Amino acid sequence: MIGVAKKFSPSLLRSNDPQSRKVVKEFFAKQKIPLNDNPNKYGVDLISEDGSIQIEVEHRLVWDSNEFPFSEVNVPERKAKFFVENHICYVILSKDYSRIGMIKGDDLMQYLTTENLKESSNKYVRNGEMFFKVPKEKFTWLKV
Repeated sequence: MIGVAKKFSPSLLRSNDPQSRKVVKEFFAKQKIPLNDNPNKYGVDLISEDGSIQIEVEHRLVWDSNEFPFSEVNVPERKAKFFVENHICYVILSKDYSRIGMIKGDDLMQYLTTENLKESSNKYVRNGEMFFKVPKEKFTWLKV
């Protein structure tokens, strides 16, 4: 890893993770794709029973409008370890959990390059955290 990783925060996990997982599981269940919490707490967040679908979920507190407000989606460098397999999807949720953005792993992989890593200041890490920049039009955007 090149950049600084955001420090693990138990309080952020408690306030975002359970509801984010619940919303994504319900969304996929409507598509007849049941998902479960990954028993490996260090792995991706959600997996199908046969393991063929795996999803890493992020709740984006800065996304508080109908449309995603930026031209690019910042995928944290620290998440790259999850996308070594093409079948792992990346899902982001809006602040109020009403919108979802998804990208399949095989579409995401082309952006996970050293040349595409850029530092981006944020409220959790002011300096040194690196992100892969993915054009927002590469994501599928839907209402939950």
